[in-house]
Amino acid sequence: MLGLHPTRSARGIALGAIALLAALACGNGATGTSAQEAPSAQQILRVNDSTEPNSYDPGQQTYTYEAAVGRTVFEPLLKPKADLSDVEGATAKSYDVSSDGLTYTFHLRDNAKWSDGKPVTAKDFVYGWKRLLNPALAAGYVDPFFDNTVAGGAKYSDVNAKDPAAIQSFLDGLGLSAPDSHTFVVKLAAKAAFFKWVATLWVGAPIRQDVVEQAAGGPVPVTDTTKAEAWANNAATIIGNGSFKISEIVSKDHVTEVPNPNYWGGAAKIQQLIYYFIPDQNTALAKYRTGELDIDNVQATNVPVVRNDPKLSKQAHLLPELTTFWMTFNSKETPLDNPKVRLALAQSIDRDKLTNDVLQGTDKAFQTFIPKGMTGYDPSLGASQKFDPAAAKADLQAAGVTAAQLSKFKLLTRNTTTSKTVNEFISQQWQDNLGASIQLEVIDSKTVTSRIRKGNFDIYGPDGWGADYPDQQDWFDIFQTNACHSLNWGCVTLSGYDSLVQKADTSLNESDRNSAYTQAQKQLIDTGAVAFMYQQYEYDLVQPYVSGLTITPIDDEFIPGDNHYHDAFITKH
Repeated sequence: MLGLHPTRSARGIALGAIALLAALACGNGATGTSAQEAPSAQQILRVNDSTEPNSYDPGQQTYTYEAAVGRTVFEPLLKPKADLSDVEGATAKSYDVSSDGLTYTFHLRDNAKWSDGKPVTAKDFVYGWKRLLNPALAAGYVDPFFDNTVAGGAKYSDVNAKDPAAIQSFLDGLGLSAPDSHTFVVKLAAKAAFFKWVATLWVGAPIRQDVVEQAAGGPVPVTDTTKAEAWANNAATIIGNGSFKISEIVSKDHVTEVPNPNYWGGAAKIQQLIYYFIPDQNTALAKYRTGELDIDNVQATNVPVVRNDPKLSKQAHLLPELTTFWMTFNSKETPLDNPKVRLALAQSIDRDKLTNDVLQGTDKAFQTFIPKGMTGYDPSLGASQKFDPAAAKADLQAAGVTAAQLSKFKLLTRNTTTSKTVNEFISQQWQDNLGASIQLEVIDSKTVTSRIRKGNFDIYGPDGWGADYPDQQDWFDIFQTNACHSLNWGCVTLSGYDSLVQKADTSLNESDRNSAYTQAQKQLIDTGAVAFMYQQYEYDLVQPYVSGLTITPIDDEFIPGDNHYHDAFITKH
């Protein structure tokens, strides 16, 4: 999962998104005809990215505010189709998969070029992927997407990052090659029908060796972590292959991008794409009101302000994300090791009241795992976690557990406004509907993270997951047995679950994959592995003169349309 701002797919999703696209594509509220494009000098798109990227090297980026910049300046092999039904060519015009599913051959576009005009070659991808898999550079997105899929990558975590020979041997053994300048070949460790989605991740972009070495003053040792990143610290030396290029970096304020004139898809219409780093949401909203921002996210505290404003309310859009939140139970503690007890806790929460009254309608009640908008979304699977106080009491009684026994537990809560507000509501629901007095334990976020990793909690939440790409494979390893104290914080053990996930992950038959994933999802729900709560949506403001946006649920958080900014434009206003 992308590192999300506060926390962070063939779709039916796009129904909400498509309705929005139609509205935004008109511009200025016009209907039936496209509004006229503004002059070139006015083609400026100003977006609040809230936080400055830690790095401008795509391979060293992890968080959504970094990806927003990285994916416009660099381009991977493939990209998701606008409706997320499949992948399509990006820098690679096409790809082939061997009959055994173990070799992917990507054919690069003849006209794919870097921002300085030089052609993008297959060797640039070999170099970029080997940099990504270099243990010394410790890229945040290597595991599990690349080390667990590329042949030879499995020992990534075991390589001595201070031993040049060990690193070089590891890199030389990876299943990456360039038989010619337009052919990039990836050999996989095992069958992985989802690998096409891995090839859409922006971190898998090509990197130019000559650019890195020129900025470093010569060849870079594989163990070096400073010279290796020198090229990414200066706008003048950041040479990318995306639709935009960086023209200036003003630390702690903004980064400006301009069109890459050599981009294979033609130059973008937007002449300046400016990402501002405004952390304070009130400041950002004020700038949006004055026209200093064209796109901005509305945080929960400002939702009523926007909804009650005659002008702003017409410019606000509720957009789905492929993100699900849940409450986690420590299954190592009795009686939380009992599925009926976990289900009782899940059944006694009114999710509609939570999302409508507490979250002010900006999220949607949810009692399944895979979010709406992805293959695998099936609300009929959630019956066992449906809000039903009578059923909750019956399950608790069947488990031979009393409300008094549950009252010994505490609800571990991050010291943030949203976490406290949500958990105060949930605690009250357990009191009202089960008679269990489960108190909040509110502490700083860093300590919470440390404690859940050690299993030092009773109940924790809201916890959740956001899609890295729209394939179910990205979700199910969260609850595998080997993820205990990793992502499976509650360490719930589910008989047969791991084998179902393994079957789905390695099958090349889509129907078989989906069937196995469905069985695994039903098991998560019916055993109360966690209490699924809501799907996250975001409430964003877009100025009416911003047009041509294609918005999807895998756009970076709070930056709608950024996967397709190449086609956006400003209309006369």
